[in-house]
Amino acid sequence: MYKRLSVVFLVLALVFSLAFAGLAEEEKNLGASFDSASDILFYKSFPNYNEAPEVKKLVEEGKLPPIEDRLPKEPLVWSKAMMVDGTGLYGGVWRDTFAVPTEGWNWAAGQTQGWFGINQIIQETLVTTGPMWMMKKPDPLPHLATSWEWSEDGKSLTMHLMEGVKWSDGVEFTAEDVRFTYEDNVLDDAVNSWQSKGSWTYGEKVTELEVIDDYTIRWHFGEAFPVRVFYLMDYLDLSLSAAHVYKHFHPKYNEEASYEGFNNATPPEDLPAVVLGPYVPVAYKPDQQMILVRNPYYWQVDEDGNQLPYFDEIWFAEAEDGTVRTMNLLAGSGDRTNLENPQMYSMALKEAQKPDSHFKVQWEDFYIEYRLEMNLSAYASVNSDRDKALRGLFRDLKFRKAVSHAIDREGIANAAFPGPFTKASYGGYPSGSPYYNESMVVKYPYDPEKSRQLLTELGFEDTDGDEILNWPEDSPIAGKNLVIELILGGDQDAAVKAAEALQPLMRDVGISLRVRTIKPTVQSARVDSGDFEWTITRQDSTITPFMYPEDIGAMSDTSPAWHIAATEGQRDLMPFEEEIRDLLKSTATMTSPAERREALEKVLHLYTENLYTVGIYQARRGLGIAKRFKNIPDDTPTRLYQWFPTGTPIQTFWTPAEDQKKTQFQDLIPTPETYKKQDWYPNK
Repeated sequence: MYKRLSVVFLVLALVFSLAFAGLAEEEKNLGASFDSASDILFYKSFPNYNEAPEVKKLVEEGKLPPIEDRLPKEPLVWSKAMMVDGTGLYGGVWRDTFAVPTEGWNWAAGQTQGWFGINQIIQETLVTTGPMWMMKKPDPLPHLATSWEWSEDGKSLTMHLMEGVKWSDGVEFTAEDVRFTYEDNVLDDAVNSWQSKGSWTYGEKVTELEVIDDYTIRWHFGEAFPVRVFYLMDYLDLSLSAAHVYKHFHPKYNEEASYEGFNNATPPEDLPAVVLGPYVPVAYKPDQQMILVRNPYYWQVDEDGNQLPYFDEIWFAEAEDGTVRTMNLLAGSGDRTNLENPQMYSMALKEAQKPDSHFKVQWEDFYIEYRLEMNLSAYASVNSDRDKALRGLFRDLKFRKAVSHAIDREGIANAAFPGPFTKASYGGYPSGSPYYNESMVVKYPYDPEKSRQLLTELGFEDTDGDEILNWPEDSPIAGKNLVIELILGGDQDAAVKAAEALQPLMRDVGISLRVRTIKPTVQSARVDSGDFEWTITRQDSTITPFMYPEDIGAMSDTSPAWHIAATEGQRDLMPFEEEIRDLLKSTATMTSPAERREALEKVLHLYTENLYTVGIYQARRGLGIAKRFKNIPDDTPTRLYQWFPTGTPIQTFWTPAEDQKKTQFQDLIPTPETYKKQDWYPNK
């Protein structure tokens, strides 16, 4: 099959190389451009401010206070140096797509607003890690916390908050919002928050938060200099909640409330939502559309004193799956997509190369990895002799080596997509990761004869002549065929294609692989409970293992996903797993980047040497974006430290007047009175 496609691959590779060459000529790159965070953003007051015409009209009508009263004492300012197309113009519409139903607006309690950028657009945090890719020495940047200092012993961290920031309903943001988010969401076991006490435990002590005053907080740790804590103060992990709204629904503050009611407070129809982000959700029709308009209280400006954001509205069309977002961009009804499915690359690039194309595609490094995860738990969801036999087999390194040698990674990568966009992966971190070191990677390459030899050494042989190996006599399922079930979420087309490619490769060495494509929610539930044999996942977070160690090793009873503890807590970590866990935990308090890198490279070696998961192939990701959009650097990553909407701040994007799409929802810009008219709003 691969020979028949060789000519097509050659042609496409040439097209891709030309695309990369054209991209380089633009010279609008910001990667590793800045020495410090202050080169990207800073805090400053201005004698005068400017605002969007529709907001100014509301001020003139007496529905909003003057802009000086809506902005903080010293707004956050994005520097002109990071605006590759300069100061923007107000106006226009951004058209986008999402494919996950909105659960509600109580994000601190674990509800999603629909992903695909919506969550990032409306949530705000103490620090931001997204723009770190622009820094020569990446480090978290200030955000709602303008500065901080450590105590001499490194066990306390004092943070200073912006003064005068307001939520979209006009109520001031203070330290109470931070305290409520942390103590009454993250630390409350009854709340389904994105993080838990375990994430905030250092030196066997849960981190304590002290409120000094409205604009000063102090964290107290059980260990010195836990620098990883900054990455727990970013998007999702500690996205700040409006205490003045959500206390009303919390049982701690309302004896008539319940945790079920709190976790599901402010459902999708409760709009406008109370947010700190640049845009406010104001209308939502399930299965159809979500509308966001500018937040008139947004606390960020440009260097000319223009209140951000520049775009007036964002329209999100709701779709059945993520591929529709790409199709909408190609059809001209959408303005942005993340190209993450290699099977879509050819179509997108072909359309982008047309002279009259309304969009362009920007490619990044190898940040995506598709990997095979075997269930290594000896206890979780072990309900039969078959379960027990398979788990024991998966825990045997010799078997994992046999599987690795059975995989033609190069063939699968080329079948997924040719050219410089896919290549073999041997596990650990994708090669685009800042922590990847080729010399630390142990490879078990395609060698089916070696695979058969290892399986024979394990006692497997085909005793009934059907070309499928049979379990050895000392097995609890002696004589049975070696059959393994691989489950997949139906929304991951590239993972499905990889699984289909694995089937004949496994059969070639005597393993019968049964692939089952199921609903994503069912697949997720089965993996979370340890009720699976094999699965294939697309990994995005392993490019930054220091930020997401739970996707690498045993940081808690529920991580990694392929080796969770049983309900009663039983788990037998193998020696290499313990080494990986200890190395990952040690990085949390490493203040030296060089020391941290050394530890994470050791993790990479242990991970690949022991085939903790089996890498299949890795891929570049692409950003498809309307050409009319300005201030988007050519090397913008769709995800490195964070996803695109925060990695490159969307509030700084704009489009020329002649290219602006007509707005339709400016009459929905919320004012304090808008909120007071809502039945659910407690602060009347």
